Amino acid sequence: MFTVGIDMGGTFTDGYVTDGVRAMVCKVPTTHFDLSQSVVGCLRRAAEDFGLELEKFLADVDLLRIATTIGTNAVVEGTGDAVGVIVEPGAEHSLYGATATSPAVGVFVDADHVRGVPLDGDAEDLLRHCRELVAVGVRRVVVSFRAGHDRAEQDLRHIVTNRYPEHYLRSIPLSIGSELTSTPDDEVRANTAILNAYVSRPMAKLLYRTEGLLQQEGLRVPVMAVRSDASAGRVARTTAIATYSSGPACGLSLVARLAREYGDRLALGFDMGGTTLDLGLVVDGEYPVEATPELRGVRVALPVPRIASIGLGGSSIAADHGGSPVTVGPDSAGAVPGPACFGRGGTAPTVTDADLVLGFLDAGDRFGDEIELVEEPARVALESVMGGSAEQAASRVRAAAHAKGAAAVSAVLADAGVAPADVVLYAFGGAGALHASGVAEAAGIFRVRSFLFGSIFSACGVASGDVRQVVDAVLTSGDDAADVVARLVRRAALDLEAELLDPATAALSLVVTTTGGDRVFSGSGERIVEAVAAADRTGWRRLALTSIVTVPAAPPIDVEPFDRVATRTVRWSEGPIETPLLGVGALRDAATVTGPALLHVAGVVHAVAPGWTVRLDGQANLEWSRT
Repeated sequence: MFTVGIDMGGTFTDGYVTDGVRAMVCKVPTTHFDLSQSVVGCLRRAAEDFGLELEKFLADVDLLRIATTIGTNAVVEGTGDAVGVIVEPGAEHSLYGATATSPAVGVFVDADHVRGVPLDGDAEDLLRHCRELVAVGVRRVVVSFRAGHDRAEQDLRHIVTNRYPEHYLRSIPLSIGSELTSTPDDEVRANTAILNAYVSRPMAKLLYRTEGLLQQEGLRVPVMAVRSDASAGRVARTTAIATYSSGPACGLSLVARLAREYGDRLALGFDMGGTTLDLGLVVDGEYPVEATPELRGVRVALPVPRIASIGLGGSSIAADHGGSPVTVGPDSAGAVPGPACFGRGGTAPTVTDADLVLGFLDAGDRFGDEIELVEEPARVALESVMGGSAEQAASRVRAAAHAKGAAAVSAVLADAGVAPADVVLYAFGGAGALHASGVAEAAGIFRVRSFLFGSIFSACGVASGDVRQVVDAVLTSGDDAADVVARLVRRAALDLEAELLDPATAALSLVVTTTGGDRVFSGSGERIVEAVAAADRTGWRRLALTSIVTVPAAPPIDVEPFDRVATRTVRWSEGPIETPLLGVGALRDAATVTGPALLHVAGVVHAVAPGWTVRLDGQANLEWSRT
């Protein structure tokens, strides 16, 4: 039986597949015109690697999880649906916030699409508002009243669906804020409902279409959608906004797991792909989770690991502003047309073009099986836009990329009050190991880890990272806390069973928010309920139950042999140096390799700069040190 993790990024869609003994990786360009084809193509490639027809392969899959950036991209790029909002009178502009105009207005909802409706208003007046919203192009309607008015929200939805049932063409999807989050903050609840409606349709279209296509091809289990806290659930039981930043969350979850195994107290996840650089700090094997993060300035109820993202990746476009420093990103060439060196019509110079011209990559190198690097278009792009020789332009681009990355790293560490020299940088993503030593050195970090499966690290985290579920509730005056906790324990068990996991293997922890501070109860569900029943529950306000299941460690991937030793002139920051090209076999035969060196492992180049050494550690990953 197979376990599959898929991480759909803005440039490539990565897959990690294991049968418990072997593991295979696959990487295909993300097809933005039909994102479901990226998933199908990735699985077709995996089936071929295991020597199976797609139908037979899918029939043997017992767990399939997908993390996707489609919701994240819709939020960042402003491409979500037109949303209509119904609130209580007086909150039409503020959406219950402290400012006269909510930060969500004009960003995720037009001011003309917000209507105030009395709780006991006339039904015909309400229906008139809904018809007017539909007439101006609204695709989904959100109803979010103040805390305690849940029944009024449900009554309003009943009025609308009774007049316009779901099977009518005139019907419109309508959601209510109280069913999305239990937060008592009226503004945060309204924001969360709006953001969820904003990304729901494209997310549902992707996941349901993907599940349908795979089931037609032979898949027998439901597709699991990965959420922002690295948990996962059936598509039908997952809200759209919960998928925000799911790929980076799984990557950071795997960093935390490995940091615990290695004993690295401070580990910085450095995930550099084709579009973004995502940074997350792990302290003592744990990473902070923000309960109400801000998305484009709008605060929502969504548990998200604290990850700093900047527009810096292999496909990031470089620009020369004449007299001013070179800039890299946030604009990206993606996978199509991609960097100029992809030979797919791209004309803008990118970080990957610079890497190729400088010798870090070589003409003929392949990204996945479909893209072969071509040098001449890269040289033309760099010279035409940046001026000077292609080598000079490429050196400026690479230096600017490292400076930007180092500034972001320094900001994350400074915010946490952490000294760079105490940190181990965990480099992954398609471009992570290629730029790790340059960024680390500029930021004052002297230890790096990179991985044989680095190009699909987050996909591996999707498939094999610890499963973390969080369920919560707000206590009202009539609630019995022990009964509420018992319901949360049962709900957590159902969530784990939906992932085909045994609830008895979960580690449970209950955090109780009280007027005097937080209290924590740990142990089995039965013991937590008993402890809550016996406790003084004065001032208790909110309950949050976390369940964690540790998934068995993934087997090592099959690495293509690359044992030849050759050399190539590479233009490092120190200047042109004849640099050895080594495979993983060279690491197995030697205690350490001293830079400069380019290590080719599983389709990823690990660029070991002068002054650095690298060795293969006991887990078959790479450990770097600055000498």
